[in-house]
Amino acid sequence: MYNIYMLLINELKTSIDDSPSILKRLVARKLKVQEKDILELIIKRRSLDCRKELQYVYSVAIGINNEQKYYHLKNVERYSKADISPSKVSAAIRPIIVGYGPAGIFCAKRLADAGLKPLVFERGKRVKERGKDVDRFFAEGILDENSNIQFGEGGAGTFSDAKLTTRIKDPKIEYITDTLISNGADPSIAYVNHAHVGTDKMREVIAELTNELISKGVEFHFKERVEDFIIEDNRIKGIITDLNEYHSDYVMLGIGHSARDTIEALKNKGVYLENKDISIGFRVEHPQSMIDENQYNGKKHKLLEHAEYFLTHKDLKGVYSFCMCPGGFVIPAQSEKNTIVTNGMSFAARDNQYANSAILIQKPCTEFADGFKYLEDIEHRAYEYSGSYKALSMNIKDYIYGTRNALIHQPSYPLGTIEYDFNELFTKEENDIFKRALLNFDKKIKGFIEYGIMIGPETRSSCPIRIKRGLDLQSINTIGLYPMGEGAGYGGGIMSCALDGIRCADALLSKLKSF
Repeated sequence: MYNIYMLLINELKTSIDDSPSILKRLVARKLKVQEKDILELIIKRRSLDCRKELQYVYSVAIGINNEQKYYHLKNVERYSKADISPSKVSAAIRPIIVGYGPAGIFCAKRLADAGLKPLVFERGKRVKERGKDVDRFFAEGILDENSNIQFGEGGAGTFSDAKLTTRIKDPKIEYITDTLISNGADPSIAYVNHAHVGTDKMREVIAELTNELISKGVEFHFKERVEDFIIEDNRIKGIITDLNEYHSDYVMLGIGHSARDTIEALKNKGVYLENKDISIGFRVEHPQSMIDENQYNGKKHKLLEHAEYFLTHKDLKGVYSFCMCPGGFVIPAQSEKNTIVTNGMSFAARDNQYANSAILIQKPCTEFADGFKYLEDIEHRAYEYSGSYKALSMNIKDYIYGTRNALIHQPSYPLGTIEYDFNELFTKEENDIFKRALLNFDKKIKGFIEYGIMIGPETRSSCPIRIKRGLDLQSINTIGLYPMGEGAGYGGGIMSCALDGIRCADALLSKLKSF
C-alpha cells in the first residue's frame, strides 16, 4: 500500500441551487491559484446546512503541486489517499464463493482483482430474470422459493432502497463506492450523507458488475443451490449442489440471513455456530409530505431529496427504526411459501407518496431456543390469520389506544393487507414497550401516531445465528471455511456486508501469499 498526498479543504459552502462544478472555482479562489493549477478534485463529503438559508457544505480533496505551501490556510490540511487495491497473487487455486449478495459480490471482486478466478454459486437467477419472478409474485402471489426478494443475483439488498450508509470507518468503503460508480451508480454516492442507489438502478449496477467479473474469469453458477459441504478432518474440501459436486480447499460463505436450509446443512456437518440476538417488529407507513415537513422544518426545497429519519427508544428492550425508505413501498419479502414477511423498497427517484420504515424491538437469544424456528412461527402465524399473502395491517393509533377503525390510507403493499390486531402478535411486555416507543417517536415527528399505519410482520432484519470464526476469519473448527456477511452474523446492510466480504477475501489472499 502506498499513499498519494493531496490537500483536504473543508467548509466550502455553496447555494443549494449551485452545481458541484462550482467547487473548482471556489478552491482556486481560496488558494489564490488558477483553476488549471488544480490537477484533480474529489468530493469527499457533502452535508446540508438548514440553520439559516439552505446551503451545502463540502469537503474536497485536491491534487496540486507543492501542496505543503497551503497547510497554513484555515480549513486546509494534508490528505493522504491510500492505494487500497489488493496485491496480486500467483496461486492457481479456485476458491468457492457460496451466495452472491454484497459479501459474495465484493469477495469475488477482491479475489478477481488479485488475479484469482473463483467459482460463485447462487441458488437464484440473474437479476433480469429474478426481477420478472419478483414482479409476478407482487402481481399474482406466485412465489418462486429460489428466485425472490431474498435469493438471486445481488442478494436481498438489490430489492430494497440499496442504502449505503454505515457507521464503520474503513478506507475500503471507497473501494466499494468506486466499484459501484464504475458500473453505473451515480457518483454522488461517494460523498452524500445517507447515500442510496435505489432498487431500479442497483439492478443495472449489479448486472454490469457481474459482467465485469465474468470478463476477469470468475465462473458463475446461477440457479444452482448448495445442499451440502464436504468436510474431512475439520477441513473444508468442497460443496455438493443440486446439480454436481465441486472441490476446493477454500469456501467463502456469504449465504444471507434467509438460507435456512444451508445453515441446517452446516449444523449437521458439525460446523460451530451459536445463537445471537435478533429484532422483530413491523413496518410503519406515513405520508412522505408529513415526514418532509417535520424533518426540514417546513423548508423542503424542490432540489432536496425526500427526508429520512432514524429513531431510537431506550426501555427494558431497545426499539429503533430500521431500513427507512423515503418515497418507497412496503413489499412482500418471503422466501418460503405460506409465510408473510415484509420489507421496504425505494426506487432511485424515491417518488412514491409514502415513506416507510421498520420499527423493531431487540430480542435477546436467551428468549428462544432456535431463532429460525421462532421467526418461522411468527411468519406462519401471520399467514394462517391472513389466509393468503396479504400482510397484516392496523392504524398506529388503534394499536396504542385499543380501538379498531378502517385504515386511514390504502397501504402501498402490492398484494393487499388484512386488518389485524398487532397486540396478538407480540408479548404483553413487547407491546407495552412498542407503545411507549411510538409515543416517544410522536414527540420527535409530529403526527407519527395520527397519520401512520402498521404493516407486518418484519422478521428478516438480521440472522439469528453466528458462525463463529477466529482471528484469521476462518470458522473456529473448519479450516478453509470463511463465514462472511449477514448470514454468518457479521454484517447488517450492504456496506457492512460488502466490507466483510473484502476482509475475508484479504484474509485468504494473505494466507496464499505466505505459502
